[in-house]
This record gives sequence, structure tokens and C-alpha cells, in this order.
Amino acid sequence: MRRLAVCVLISLPLVAHAEDDWSLLRRAAVAGQSFPFSAIYSHPLGGELETFRIYRSSEDGLLRERRESLDGLPREIVRQGSELTCYAPDARSLSAAKLGAVKMFPAVLPDAPADLAVAYNLSRGGMDRVAERDCQWLLLKPREVNSRYSQRLCIDPVTALPLKVVTGGVRGEVIEQFAFTELTLGPEHDRSKLRPRYKQSLSLGTAAVVKSAQPPLEVKGIPAGFRLLRYMSRPLPGHEQAVQHYVYSDGFAKLSLFVETSDAEVPAHPVVIAPNGIGVASRRAGEQLLTVVGDMPEAGLQSVLKNIRLVPK
Repeated sequence: MRRLAVCVLISLPLVAHAEDDWSLLRRAAVAGQSFPFSAIYSHPLGGELETFRIYRSSEDGLLRERRESLDGLPREIVRQGSELTCYAPDARSLSAAKLGAVKMFPAVLPDAPADLAVAYNLSRGGMDRVAERDCQWLLLKPREVNSRYSQRLCIDPVTALPLKVVTGGVRGEVIEQFAFTELTLGPEHDRSKLRPRYKQSLSLGTAAVVKSAQPPLEVKGIPAGFRLLRYMSRPLPGHEQAVQHYVYSDGFAKLSLFVETSDAEVPAHPVVIAPNGIGVASRRAGEQLLTVVGDMPEAGLQSVLKNIRLVPK
């Protein structure tokens, strides 16, 4: 009996590591989108700290979720299936809710996380503890040094739910992070907690990627791993003509390219990185002004801006 117990103890680490890193990341993508729970999480960014409470449940195959701010402007984001709606007591809070819907922790991974392999190397870190639960670190580092930010996710080995996500800069500094502080697994049965409290609302439409208009130009030089999510031509404040707007993503980083025709007096601008890790830069290409905006480090944005070429279709 003693020998059997020793064998079991020796085999436990082998069982724990039987799942490869990409399989665990795939499970984390699904759990982050749909695993039911009730929780509180924190979101420090750019010197500010936001705290949210979130309730998530699934009934008859329909996912329902409500998250509300616990500090700052009062606001809520309600999800039913793929439909997102913001709620708030006034217009200012409603605008803040719309911005907050951009990153819906713990749904931080793309639907097809294997696509990240084009631009990131995946490795397994050590064990940690978040919200009184053990978790396993997975590390995503850019294949090209300084081209993108790194990502660290602490994954619950049982449910695969991401418990903490950290975006790291080129010098190892923390750019952004999300982390549960309280977590109760399982669906929320109190339906009142899934209903909004505020009356003013703004529909954000579907959370799924919607096909957009076909761009008139083919954009060459976009880094490997980025794919075009949507294109639009729209007027912007202070611009006489409509601006072409291309939106790309590699699954983590977002990249916007703005193309506008302007006179030679409009100067180019070097890369400027905000405290939240989002950078902006522009250069002239003949009669066109190219502006890139993205959550990428300075070297990454400089490379994008330098290598972009526009080819008429």
C-alpha cells in the first residue's frame, strides 16, 4: 500500500502537465467567453484603478451577463448571447460604459488562439494563487523582440478560466492587468442580478465580428499575424474629406490605420505612447497622410509605419 501511494504521488505532476500549453490556452478562450460565475475583478490602467462586479449565467443555451462598475462613473454592460448593451444614469456615464465594453475580461483571448502562434511564442510558467484559487501561468512573448507587448495569463487548471491577465512592456513593466479578487464558480440563479438597474441605454450590437465594406486599397506591410477586422470610410472632426479607416488585430493587439488625402503642409508625427500603452504616429506618403494607432510598443509602431504600402486594387 505504501509503495502504491508513492507511485500515485509521483505520477500526479505528470498528469497535471499532460495537457499541452496550446490546448490549455484553447480551453481558456472558451471558458473566458462562456464559463458561468459571479465575481469581482480589478482593472488598473494608466495610474487609475477600476473595479467591477460581474454575474454570468446560461439558460437554454443563451449566455447572460451583467457587469457593473463599483467605483468611478456608475455604468453597466449587459450581454445576452452576442448582443451587448450599455446602461447608465446619464449620457456621460453611458460614454464611459461604451469605452469599457472594448475589453470584457475574462474574455480576453481570440476565438482561435492557435492563430497567435504566428506572432507569439507560448510557454508555461509556474503556479500562483489568485482569488483563493490555484492557477497556472501561461506566457505569450512576441517572436519579434519589441514588436508587441507580452501577455501573461494565470489559468485555473480545472475550469481553464483566466483568473489574471497581465500585459507587459518591453522593459518588463506592467502596461495593463485584470485580476479577480472574489470568485464564485457556477451560474447566477438570481435573475434580478442579471437585469440592468439604469434606464438610459446604448446598444452596441453584436459582439461578433461583422463583415464591412471592401476597401479601395490593398495594404501591404502589415506585420504577420494581424488580420483585417473591418474597413470604413467616414468623416472625422477637423477633416475636410472622409478618412479611410482600417482596423486590424492579432488576437491581442489592435491596430488602426487612417488614410487621408491632405496638402503637404500637414506634418508627420513621431511615435507617442500614452500611459495606457496605446501609441500613435504618422508619416506622409505622397499626397496621403498615414496615421497608425495601436496598443503596441514604440519600435512596433515605427516598423508598421515604415513598412506600410498602399496598392490600388
